[in-house]
Amino acid sequence: MPLVAAVAAAYLRGVARAWSVAGPGRIVSRGERRRAVMGFAVLAITLAPAVDHRVHRSLAAHMAQHVVLMAVVAPLFALGGTLPGLLWSLPDRLRGRSLATWRRVSATRRGAGWLHWGIGSVLVQAAVMWVWHAPVLYEAASGNTAVHVLEHVSFVATTTVFWWAVAGRAAGRFGAVVVLFVGALPGTALGAALLLASHPWYRSYPSLADQQLAGVVMWSGTGLAYVIAAAALFAAWLAAEDRVHPGLLVGTVE
Repeated sequence: MPLVAAVAAAYLRGVARAWSVAGPGRIVSRGERRRAVMGFAVLAITLAPAVDHRVHRSLAAHMAQHVVLMAVVAPLFALGGTLPGLLWSLPDRLRGRSLATWRRVSATRRGAGWLHWGIGSVLVQAAVMWVWHAPVLYEAASGNTAVHVLEHVSFVATTTVFWWAVAGRAAGRFGAVVVLFVGALPGTALGAALLLASHPWYRSYPSLADQQLAGVVMWSGTGLAYVIAAAALFAAWLAAEDRVHPGLLVGTVE
């Protein structure tokens, strides 16, 4: 919790500094700031002591926590200008170099580079998710606060990059829809593996019924979030196509 509060304060300080230089709503928009603040609020609630206590007693609750981090907090951060805001909170000398690097990185998302970000973020996100849910590392995270924090940071960081890639419309909304459907597969597969396992995976959670419920939570939670996002982007893509070519979609259906 103190770490979340410190990062949130740094973000707000950075946004205020950016606005003092470029003007209110510039660099980081007001809408982006609202989304980032919502992300920090959800993150604080998800990691609150009462929730954490429940997480240590139930694998299903633990999976629900992971789903919220990846499917709620991460997209809010990706759409909240979180990294630019944090970079603006840095000391002057370090801030200039960091912002220049960020602009170069952002430029690589344009054109064909978008596909590299989309594919790369899906692969990294999947690897991080499956590695941390391997019994050895999962038990290590459950029994050590520092490792647990590292686990959560890696979940949020990699999925934020994924949602940032999806939000970059350089390859068109239809490409983002495809990436979203593919990105949902690792969580769905992990949920299915937990649900269909014949024995508990983790010593800390010996109940097979609890593990099966955890599998349902992971399977349905990540799948639903990604499908909803994909449906919204697909609808936006169809609307954009209809504005460019009025009547084309109706004629195709007929």
